Amino acid sequence: MAANPRAAAVAALVKQEQDGFSNLVLDAELRRQQLEGRDKAFAGAIFYTVLEHQGTLDFILSQFLPKGLAKLDPQVREILRAALAQARYMQVPVSAAVNEAVKLTRTFKKASASGLVNAVLRKACTYDLETARFKNETQRLMVLGSAGQDVAEFLHKHYPDEALGTLTHTADSGCTSLRANPLKADVEILCKKLLEAGAKSARPGLVPGSVLARFEGSPAEHPLFKEGYFHVEGQASQLAALCVEARPGDTVIDLCAAPGGKTLLLAEEMQGQGQLYSCDVAEHRVKLIRTAVERMGFANVTTLCNDATCPNPRLPAADRILVDAPCSGLGILAKKPDIRYKTLDKARHDELLATQSAILDTAVALLKAGGRLVYSTCTIDPAENEEQVAAFLARHPEFKVVTPAVAFPAGMTVGEHGALSVPTRTGMDGFFLCAMQKTQ
Repeated sequence: MAANPRAAAVAALVKQEQDGFSNLVLDAELRRQQLEGRDKAFAGAIFYTVLEHQGTLDFILSQFLPKGLAKLDPQVREILRAALAQARYMQVPVSAAVNEAVKLTRTFKKASASGLVNAVLRKACTYDLETARFKNETQRLMVLGSAGQDVAEFLHKHYPDEALGTLTHTADSGCTSLRANPLKADVEILCKKLLEAGAKSARPGLVPGSVLARFEGSPAEHPLFKEGYFHVEGQASQLAALCVEARPGDTVIDLCAAPGGKTLLLAEEMQGQGQLYSCDVAEHRVKLIRTAVERMGFANVTTLCNDATCPNPRLPAADRILVDAPCSGLGILAKKPDIRYKTLDKARHDELLATQSAILDTAVALLKAGGRLVYSTCTIDPAENEEQVAAFLARHPEFKVVTPAVAFPAGMTVGEHGALSVPTRTGMDGFFLCAMQKTQ
């Protein structure tokens, strides 16, 4: 098969249907087809645009497919989605999107479907979504917000007035959120250096120490990144780590640390004094943390492969512990579009809640009296957030919720069991955090 970006995107989308991690699926296909530069970027843009808008794309295509999308071969289904995504969301002329799609039917040995692809796309590319009629509010959210039924129903139930806004929200104003390394440059100096080095824009973010920037290519290719001037981390995620209020000389544990952004922020706060233990359950993810720490040049950081649901005698008693728990990810739909179509299965949800609970209980045994425990998630699910904290406090009356000295951005909802960022209220990711002190 001749390597080209549209074919690479379609091939990756076919594999993605088998329920892989989207970033890994795409990276593997781009490597296999040996795409570089603009072709690589274009293939990635098609892939993620389809994932982000799949609900909308499928609804439009189904208007012109009497037997529906499900009856099509996977390659034909993804050719249609990719072409419509280009025409609708990527400023590709309709004629180019359709013609290239027809060519792809031959590339994927599906030439018998070329007539159908041509006919369906010529109608679908000019379809006016304003004329659509929906069976109910859930279907409206699924189509206009591009979400699976379970996610649409969850948002309709818990955030009825903000459901569509949450689904269509662009995280961090569509910029890349960075964290300035205060050991090398403050926000003002970093913004200046980024602009001088070719960034399209750079300005202070909502969270102290954060920067919102736009790059031509990948931030990881930027010389200032390689020199340790910043790391990439969402603003809400930075806020959770700041609420640990790690100090020089502390012993700090980051129990669920990969890929390492919060560990880097904690290390910056500690200024190379004290001990920071950064843990994750998977060795390949621990390697990501180790690489990030080495790039930044931080000392006194110990990385460990560790199951946070179980005690580990290698971990010391700590002054401060961050539990950024595994969660449903329902706050970061803008950044991880495959989460939009997750099945919110009750048994899996209960298992997730039990894992979060076990990790918190592990942290209790590791925390010194008077120490601080910060629990955070990147979800807006009350069961994983406020209800999880309430259950924890009932089990552990020696803990009380405290208010960190960090200023919360406008729009944060602060209650007795923690603080919540809903994207439509703060402009950041959906995120939850709660700081607690062990009183005895």
